[in-house]
Amino acid sequence: MVRLAIFSSPVLVFQALELPWRVFLPVFFSETLGLQLAVVAALMMWIRLFDMVADPLVGWASDRFATPWGLRRPWMIASVPLILLGTWQTFFAAPGIDIWTLASWCVVMHLGYTMLMVPHGGWGLEVSGDYHERTRIMGAKVWFAAAGMPFILLLPTILESFGRAGRAAQIGAMGWVLILLSPVSVALVLRFIPEPPVDRAAARRVANPLRQFWAMLRDRTLLTILILYGLIGLADAASAGTFIFFVEQGLGLGRAASALMLIQALVALVSVPVWAAVSRRIGKRGALAAVFAWHAVLSPVALLLPVGQVMPLVLFLIVRNFSWGADYMLLRALVADVSGRDAETSGERKSGSYYAMFNVTLKLAAALGIGAALWLLAQAGFVPGAPAGEAAVTAIRLIYVLPTCLAGLLGLAILMRSTPEAAPPLAGRAAIA
Repeated sequence: MVRLAIFSSPVLVFQALELPWRVFLPVFFSETLGLQLAVVAALMMWIRLFDMVADPLVGWASDRFATPWGLRRPWMIASVPLILLGTWQTFFAAPGIDIWTLASWCVVMHLGYTMLMVPHGGWGLEVSGDYHERTRIMGAKVWFAAAGMPFILLLPTILESFGRAGRAAQIGAMGWVLILLSPVSVALVLRFIPEPPVDRAAARRVANPLRQFWAMLRDRTLLTILILYGLIGLADAASAGTFIFFVEQGLGLGRAASALMLIQALVALVSVPVWAAVSRRIGKRGALAAVFAWHAVLSPVALLLPVGQVMPLVLFLIVRNFSWGADYMLLRALVADVSGRDAETSGERKSGSYYAMFNVTLKLAAALGIGAALWLLAQAGFVPGAPAGEAAVTAIRLIYVLPTCLAGLLGLAILMRSTPEAAPPLAGRAAIA
């Protein structure tokens, strides 16, 4: 269990970057740096489009180029200085910075992030050949992501509760967390976790990126998983990107969003093991259908929450977020099944490319989700930092709720018509105990 925790530690870097990027940085860029909301939406979308190019190239390269130190480890080492430099320039940006300078540093930060998370994610897909053990490994990564969320939110929440810091100080605290976590997590993994042996001849057989990804997309099982993953990513980005606005303007609860987001993480610490047990009992497909149904049924309840009352919102978040993370755990475990089946057939380790494929899907969906959500808010006349009119408040509520509800309905419909199970259970043990 200790080694599994060490291996999962880079997931904390994921939370330390993705949580601010989706939730806090859009508000920081618009309110503190003074950028127009439409410009912020465009920046979010273009950075995600950059990721769509970087992720598959890094994933393919981490499959193709074997080194004496392994396939994945050199990329993780090289990622650290880029993350540190990009984080410093982005999270500590000052008002007056022009959009092109800010965008350039965001690119540096995200390139480093890609060089860490894609090889590490591919490594996670290939450490076990057992059907249920793959769910356990992916569940552990989601669980540690949930456990890390309170840690990442702790500093801004304390500053917020005492009313002694504005948005810039909160973002700066998150930046320091990211700066500290990146080198420490990489050092722990490289020190204590052995990478699977490298077959250099098999690595040289890995096809060029275009041929490889085209072949992957012709796999109907993988394509179904990617569509489901995209639905979840779009809905999560839209709701996360509007959560602060939903709490502060939609429900009139002041600056309580950071503390309320802790509920999601705390609930997941209990719910992820529960959904993993459900998966063992009824299979990944059945558990995934239940998760999508949960989204569809419970999300609209947010439209009924009363203004100015925090307890109904707390109860809603507890129940609604009981499915948080289960969808990612199950879909990633299904991708691991597909990757494992391919490795058994071809003898090639292409899990970096598989991880990059669904990572690109998630980031594209997230770009569309956050971009469309912020654009629709701007069209409704909402201006961050200014009092919201009735039409803007209605738009905030609808944009927070509808993407998750519709994604749940569409995902459930897809699951009812197809079976994205890649293979029957396999015998085997995980390389990480």
